Amino acid sequence: MKQILFAAGLILTVMFGVQAQNLPYGLPAGAKVLETQNLNSATHPNRALVLWMINPKRYPRSDPQETYTCPEETTGHFYQGAVRVSLVNIADKKIINTLEIKDEQGQDRFNIPYKIHRSYYFVAGVRGQQEGKPTIMKLKDYNGDGRAAEFALFDAIACMGLSTTLIGYSEKQDKVIQYETALTRTLNGKQTKENLTWVDYLFSRSPAKAGFWKYEIDYRGRGGSLDKYEVRYNKAKERFEATLISKTDD
Repeated sequence: MKQILFAAGLILTVMFGVQAQNLPYGLPAGAKVLETQNLNSATHPNRALVLWMINPKRYPRSDPQETYTCPEETTGHFYQGAVRVSLVNIADKKIINTLEIKDEQGQDRFNIPYKIHRSYYFVAGVRGQQEGKPTIMKLKDYNGDGRAAEFALFDAIACMGLSTTLIGYSEKQDKVIQYETALTRTLNGKQTKENLTWVDYLFSRSPAKAGFWKYEIDYRGRGGSLDKYEVRYNKAKERFEATLISKTDD
């Protein structure tokens, strides 16, 4: 009997070891691959982006028949956990670099929908309030450089305010990058500067022209300010540069 139990344990150990070894691109144990998208690069062939999470928890909506709340517009039914995006070489199955995608507060945790209706994320084959599997890495030419190599993430914590960030492939660096925005803000005449990876509403808005956005958000009804943005993409520096003029009613 002891020999049988030992043999069974050995088989299970081997099976789990094989599963761990078979994780794509040498990802760590506990990794869950959500999506893979191939890239079209003449300079660096055989590149792809992999969206994955570390031991994510699954949170279905409590009542799928209920109307979506504002935060659910970006989460739906979701996984929560540490999010990673890796650039990989699909020829030799190796990771080139990996990003840690942290939320706007800097926490190493984010919500990625696995089922949602069509709103901020693309969901194929659904209409109205129907739910389906979203394509998170829906690659587009967000920055106006002529290459569809970026995707956006969205986070609505309330009915006003939408945090957005952009992730994409830098052919020049041969890396996946999370784009920064160098923001100059003027609030009631006082100027401040900061570098951001999350910008309010930016990547949910259509540009006025390639690489240029001009829009405003009015928070004054909630005791905030009227925010007027102008944003340009700096191709040489591979970053966005923005001015924000904020005015309150005070």
